[in-house]
Amino acid sequence: MQRHRLLMLIVMMVALPSALYAVGMEGFVDEVFLQTETVGKVRFSHSFHGTGCGECHPKIFKKMNNSNHVDMKAMEKGKSCGACHNGKKAFTVAENCTKCHAGDIFYRDKENGNVTFSHSAHTDMFGCDECHPDLFKAERGANKQTMEAMEEGQYCGACHDGSSAFSVAEDCESCHDM
Repeated sequence: MQRHRLLMLIVMMVALPSALYAVGMEGFVDEVFLQTETVGKVRFSHSFHGTGCGECHPKIFKKMNNSNHVDMKAMEKGKSCGACHNGKKAFTVAENCTKCHAGDIFYRDKENGNVTFSHSAHTDMFGCDECHPDLFKAERGANKQTMEAMEEGQYCGACHDGSSAFSVAEDCESCHDM
């Protein structure tokens, strides 16, 4: 009888941490930020997706930092997120970029004050194609903006011209942390 209790105790000590992890009570990381090479971070919520760990790990995703890099073309062929986001099981990765890629963008500006661009404030009113790819390339570091260029109607200045929206030459506090 004593050996049976000892065996049960050992099994519980080994299995309990894994069970707690699986149900999200200990050691579970709900939100993961995946760094893409081209468009920055993508927020992924484990609880929102609601599947068991074994559905994706380790078959589709390895539980290691920087080990799951694929591009959008690979996803469209069923790799990574595209395994489920194929248009049948869930929305396809080939549509509506904002579902995954429209987080705020932080610009460091020591001279004028940092800027946080809110995608949601803009996508509530406009479609992605109003800015991408003509005004902004959807690629990290590809849009080297200056206030002078914006005042000449480039980048944000294409709309923030004083008639379509407030001018980039005025109302600095609307964008810059001052």
